[in-house]
Amino acid sequence: MRNFNQKFRLRDSDRHIRLLYTLFLLLMFVGFCFSFFWAHSMTGLSPQGIADHYRGSDATFGEPMSFRELAEITHFHLFTMPVVFMILIHVMYLTSASHTLKAVVTWAGFGGVILDLLSPWLISYVSPIFVVSMLTGDTLMTVSFLVMMVVPLYEMWILGQPLLGGKRPQES
Repeated sequence: MRNFNQKFRLRDSDRHIRLLYTLFLLLMFVGFCFSFFWAHSMTGLSPQGIADHYRGSDATFGEPMSFRELAEITHFHLFTMPVVFMILIHVMYLTSASHTLKAVVTWAGFGGVILDLLSPWLISYVSPIFVVSMLTGDTLMTVSFLVMMVVPLYEMWILGQPLLGGKRPQES
């Protein structure tokens, strides 16, 4: 089976295709920022705030999140997050970044998604200590997303001569 990206690279594409990918990446960035600020408003992004969000708290008169609420959130995120990360990773694989970086970003991104999907259940039904797994997952997703955004943008708009633009290194 041939690798889907052996011939096409983002920096080889015309500016309309690069604009399309750029707009997608920028809208994903806005979505990530919105998610960050929403999470901050709900939990303060503190371990105690996150635990209270899922387990409830006498201090905030918050009720623990019900099984149904957790199932609804998980259902939505289980269908959307893997698709978003698959598309972002696809864009990353269209760059000339090293295979090692691509593999690390792939594992970090999907590892973060898995931790983020499991953590609310573990926090709610096992222990608030699993806030650490949620924060770890969120960190993995954020760092991998930033790499998957910056590398393609850099390659599309900052790198010099495109591979198919005339001056191509000699192939051996």
